[in-house]
Amino acid sequence: MCKIVLHDHVTIFIPIAMRNRLVYTALMKRKKRRYRSKADIITGVLYGILALFALAALYGIGRGAYALMGATVGNHYYASLAERAAPSDTVDFALLAKENPEVRGWVRLANTSIDLPLVKTTDNDFYLNHRFDEKKNKLGTPFIDAGNVGDFSDRHTVIYGHALSSGAMFGSLWEYENPNYFMRHPEIQLFLPDGTTKTLAVFACSRVDGVRGAIPIAFSGEGAFLSFIDNLNETSAFSSNIKITSSDRIVSFCVALPDGGAGRLLISCKILENGSVTTHGELTELLPDETAQQPEELPLG
Repeated sequence: MCKIVLHDHVTIFIPIAMRNRLVYTALMKRKKRRYRSKADIITGVLYGILALFALAALYGIGRGAYALMGATVGNHYYASLAERAAPSDTVDFALLAKENPEVRGWVRLANTSIDLPLVKTTDNDFYLNHRFDEKKNKLGTPFIDAGNVGDFSDRHTVIYGHALSSGAMFGSLWEYENPNYFMRHPEIQLFLPDGTTKTLAVFACSRVDGVRGAIPIAFSGEGAFLSFIDNLNETSAFSSNIKITSSDRIVSFCVALPDGGAGRLLISCKILENGSVTTHGELTELLPDETAQQPEELPLG
């Protein structure tokens, strides 16, 4: 027999075998509770990890949906703006100036979504994510480099803009790496606030270094300018017979590379004062090889 003293000095006697069974049962319950506690912790951790993955997936989907919505809203805005301000071969700059006094021009590439306003400000970053009405939007607004005068009187005016794979904004400019596209779109229209319209004769499409210094605006002299033109022609995805002299002015559209590389794609044009490419006797010629060349990076900056 085993003597057990309870509370209030109550003493009972139980068989030793029964005591052993009671002790064993108590120990097993403790072990089960301990094992169950560890299992609960592991299960909780696993559920937590799964919850984090689910939240991350939802966040990614949300960001993608938000970006898509932003692009859709931006596209609709610019399509509406073109209908209101540039429904034909004229542009209502008075209307545009009321919406944004920083407007400096309007650019149009036939049969594409490029029918857009041009702005200029002192901050090259602002219009990367602001629409023409200065509301935030991922499409931004095509803008002239802050270092330019802005009236296209500079020897080299640089215009920046986003390019989307859907073709929105400056997305169509990527196509100039295909010589056949260049043949179908040899010129771009530029409308100015003074009522004049310029023809921009495309003469080169080059991949350049991504740093801003690789795209010069000012030149030390005529030789430096003509050397820059030679580099553009040598690295172009196509050849043209557009002749550039030291007295000419050019415009370059600068967009990100279609393959996501660190450089930039530069579509360069000669400003024609009157008429078009054909009236100037400068009709381009297609290369024998109709596939786009892969030019080397421009050794500038």
